[in-house]
Amino acid sequence: MKTKLILLIFFITVMACATNGTIGEKKSVKPRYHIPNEEIVKIVGASDALDVISRSRPVWLRSKGIEPSVYMNGIQMGGLDALRSISINSIKDIKFLTPSEATTMYGTNNMGGVIEIRTR
Repeated sequence: MKTKLILLIFFITVMACATNGTIGEKKSVKPRYHIPNEEIVKIVGASDALDVISRSRPVWLRSKGIEPSVYMNGIQMGGLDALRSISINSIKDIKFLTPSEATTMYGTNNMGGVIEIRTR
């Protein structure tokens, strides 16, 4: 009898620790360095790439002395001001490349990282 009671307590403890109180529900986690089109179209009131990023991943816009470069379809567009000229309707997805990834992909002039936009 003691063995069954101990096993029952063990099972209940394991199940309680394994869940966060919401059985069957999964929290959707935003990818840290990617904004897919499915997320972009859900942002109400956004008109350009700067709106999308400032509402969805504002940390990308906070520089540590060096602002990220903006590339669209592999072509350098400039700094963050270039995001204002990119319409939300033309965006397929947006990615942030860390400084090391940006240097590998686009060269050494991207020490603040790169905001990479792909259009349709």
